[in-house]
Amino acid sequence: MKPMKKILVLVLALILALGSFAALAEAVDPAAIEDTITSEDGTYEVAFVTDVGQLKDKSFNEGTWNGVKLYASQNGLTYKYYQPANGDQATDDDRYDAMKAAAEAGAKVVVAAGFMQGTALAQAAADYPDVKFVFIDGWAFDDLKNVVGVAFKEEQCGYFAGYAVVKDGYEDLGF
Repeated sequence: MKPMKKILVLVLALILALGSFAALAEAVDPAAIEDTITSEDGTYEVAFVTDVGQLKDKSFNEGTWNGVKLYASQNGLTYKYYQPANGDQATDDDRYDAMKAAAEAGAKVVVAAGFMQGTALAQAAADYPDVKFVFIDGWAFDDLKNVVGVAFKEEQCGYFAGYAVVKDGYEDLGF
């Protein structure tokens, strides 16, 4: 396995492990962890770029951010988040600008949440080949070796939800 690919696999494995073990670990209040930790020179190692909406949306962005900052704080890494300009109306250019700002501020790993990040992430990964990108709810790009995708098998969730309903005794299903 090539060194770059090993690093990407390691980063992905760490993020997935964090998510898996977070459910089993002693409860940590994410609000108790500071939202930004930078080094003395103002740089940081891990950046998170939000999807549409706000950081504290009680949903996808907040859950991903809590995982990023928990992992970073437990491993002594510096971290910061970015929200693309224009909020829910953010364009690919707005998302790219947030990733560019993160890379230029010294981030070694940029975590981008949401499938809408794809176009901007592909451009940022091409422009910053020394930065690793983790694409949450997206796929890796064949031609970009510094991107790893973390996609969820939503069909499995649907299957198990349906199975649970039937196991609970419901028999009249459908429309």
